[in-house]
Amino acid sequence: MKKLRPWSRVCMHLLGPACTNHRVMNDARALRTAGYQVTIVDVVANCERGRTTEWVDGIQIRHVCCASWFVPARFKLLFLLKLIILMVRCFVRLLGVRADIYHAHVEHTFLAMYLVARLRWKGLVFDTPELTMSIPAMRRWPHLRRLAIACIRRMSRSCDSYITGSPAYKPLLLYTYGRVPVLVLRHIPPSRACVRNTRLQQKLSLPEHTRIALYQGNLQADRGLQALVFAAPYLLPDIVIVLMGDSYDETPDILRDLIQYDQLEDRVKLLPAVPYAELLDWTSSADLGLLLLPPHHSLSIRFCLPNKFFEYLAAGLPILSSRLPAITEMIHQYHVGHVLDDLSPLKIARAINTLVSDCDRWQTLHDNALVAVAQGLTWEEESKKLIDLYQHIGLKHTGVYFPLPSPVRPDS
Repeated sequence: MKKLRPWSRVCMHLLGPACTNHRVMNDARALRTAGYQVTIVDVVANCERGRTTEWVDGIQIRHVCCASWFVPARFKLLFLLKLIILMVRCFVRLLGVRADIYHAHVEHTFLAMYLVARLRWKGLVFDTPELTMSIPAMRRWPHLRRLAIACIRRMSRSCDSYITGSPAYKPLLLYTYGRVPVLVLRHIPPSRACVRNTRLQQKLSLPEHTRIALYQGNLQADRGLQALVFAAPYLLPDIVIVLMGDSYDETPDILRDLIQYDQLEDRVKLLPAVPYAELLDWTSSADLGLLLLPPHHSLSIRFCLPNKFFEYLAAGLPILSSRLPAITEMIHQYHVGHVLDDLSPLKIARAINTLVSDCDRWQTLHDNALVAVAQGLTWEEESKKLIDLYQHIGLKHTGVYFPLPSPVRPDS
């Protein structure tokens, strides 16, 4: 068995399936490529044929099977009970993973990872891609929210670093959880060639010349999707809105009812999410990327810099966004779209019509998006910050700088 170099073992943990979480898998693949041995402990609804461990691209994934975790709980006490039981099970599973750095994804995993990391005096990274504690669902439970923040703030003193997905989140994290180094790690798609195509038009049986304004991502209540449906009647005849993604609430049913009630079936189309490996091929068949998120819904929405922004750029799509500080700064920096202050249906429709119909402006924004990607907006460039962080943590805990470990075989 090959002996690993010091600080070369990483354990990640999330309360969901790892294979469908491209943020986590991109991180894991980047570390694996750099030579780290990566193990992920995730939570799945069921383990196929009783297999609780699998290998994906040289990454070991150890499953905790818990079907009830994916069933919404109507009562607070029931949710807390499920969460506590699941955290105990995950803690036991994590004890079986020997690692040098423990990487917790989102607040729900932090307690179990903190306990394991402290027991073994190892490095600890707290990854908060969104501001979970600011969403309305958490604010409905103010006492529980305050207790959770106090506990996380106390545990964060032992953290080596926060990781977050938007530069606008950084001061909010420091205010909420205390002064720990923060790494802003934007989750940009891995670089690949994207060719304009008509995949969406073919899937929806639309004429090839149909122009598509695309929203891709989770279909949730905080995404401002109802406003897009209300804007559809004001669109030019050859423009269609496509909403593509999965959901964990009743939002798709609400949208379908609105579409049917207003007889907009030919103007607004709903599609399920596609595999992440194919996503940019689908995105490239659209003409405009939509990011009209409601700024006042929560701090997490207001200051976000979501994956879909970079996915639109990678596919060469101009972007129409609401005034969200981090996104607005990027749009102005790279000149890749338009920021809309008035989110009324008529204003939304007019902005879509203008951006899609003005061929010269569309081509300029399209070219600017591809130039931005060519100048370094790729995961290959961004992931170097993650590798540097892990090197720094190894240096901090040992006082010795270790060169990146050589690649490790899955059976080592």
